[in-house]
Amino acid sequence: DLERAAPESIDRTDDARLAGKRVLIHLGSLDRTRKIEMLFEMVKLIHQQERNVLLVFAGDVDDVEHRHWLQREAERLGVADLVLWTGWMPTASAWRYLRAAEIGLSPIPRGALLDCASPTKLIEYLAFGLPAIVNDNPDQLQVVRDGECGACVPWHAAAFSEAALAIFADPARGRRMGSNGRAYVARHRGYDSIARALANTYVRLLG
Repeated sequence: DLERAAPESIDRTDDARLAGKRVLIHLGSLDRTRKIEMLFEMVKLIHQQERNVLLVFAGDVDDVEHRHWLQREAERLGVADLVLWTGWMPTASAWRYLRAAEIGLSPIPRGALLDCASPTKLIEYLAFGLPAIVNDNPDQLQVVRDGECGACVPWHAAAFSEAALAIFADPARGRRMGSNGRAYVARHRGYDSIARALANTYVRLLG
């Protein structure tokens, strides 16, 4: 809904923990099927070259045992200080963290369950002008390729870290991707454009 997801009407978060950081953000569920622990390896690799990196998880998982496992895994890998967990929050509050981020992350493991998904997080990143790093989930691949709004890389930590460092190193390229993404969403994924496409389909079918 581009009337609600309007960057100019959403303030950046005032969370002091983001001050001076190069922020990567993952929006939404952290459940087991998402295997987001791969991003711990990613941020560890990025930190070797970009010391001010911060990975924000704006979301949570209802499985408390798995949340604790994720937190222990971050500690085991030595990246607990590089990760910020916000927990569940209202959508508008999560969007304030998007406004403070430089890159949106959408790693979606391949498989029958998730291959049929159209990841909402990716469209939200693009609506807020963020370049996105994704893997080859079919819908994500199409959006990033057609929209020229991010990097589609293999689903592993090294590929995600290399893509992030490349965007950090070329802010102008990141801004172009972000602008392209916003335009793509307006053309193809905003509620108004989807409604017109649906109405036109009904008209065509009804003759």
